[in-house]
Amino acid sequence: MKEKNLSFLERKRIQVIQMELHVVTDGKQTIESLTEKILMIHREVDFIHIREKQKSAAEIMEIVTKLREKGVPTDKIIVNDRLDVVLLQGLSRVHLPGSSFSIQEVNHYQPTIKIGRSVHSIEEAKKSEQDGADYLLYGHIFSTHSKEGLEPRGIDELKKICRSVSIPVIAIGGMTAETIKLIPEKVHGVAVMSYVMGSDDPLQAVKHLKKRRVKEEGEDENEL
Repeated sequence: MKEKNLSFLERKRIQVIQMELHVVTDGKQTIESLTEKILMIHREVDFIHIREKQKSAAEIMEIVTKLREKGVPTDKIIVNDRLDVVLLQGLSRVHLPGSSFSIQEVNHYQPTIKIGRSVHSIEEAKKSEQDGADYLLYGHIFSTHSKEGLEPRGIDELKKICRSVSIPVIAIGGMTAETIKLIPEKVHGVAVMSYVMGSDDPLQAVKHLKKRRVKEEGEDENEL
């Protein structure tokens, strides 16, 4: 069916699907539990970020190996900080925290790798774009238990970040089925951690998130 023949709500649903959904691991799972949850959800999401600060390189290698053996596409796997794992596994994406390698160093060493960078200000966002980042992860947008005591940056600051750069911005922090509805449509994507990884049924959590992104006709579209 051609898009012009679709109802308003059906067109909105197409727009929702186009917004990327990233799931970030929470560092609280065993290797077995982590891989099991990712295998349940990987077909429903765009990217899986392996963010396991307390696990060794060998353990992260084991996680990625298990995922690949079970059919998770390598292009969906983004490893946080561990460039060594990315290179040894032949992956195409790495995410760099602010304290990690410089973007230029990674681009010089392996120019084909797609690089994401965590940023927390307009200045960091502009600098990361200039340095060659392919996308930015910005947050935290809403209150979250992982950032207790820190004031969330909120929707207005998210809009400013998006206007300040031309590369994709992924919003992170406090994403739930309720708060995700507040993300402006023109934001490239959202990243979710606890709502999915902490759930007893991560697949239903992902589906609930995607469903709640559909707005009813007449709702504020939160344009940038």
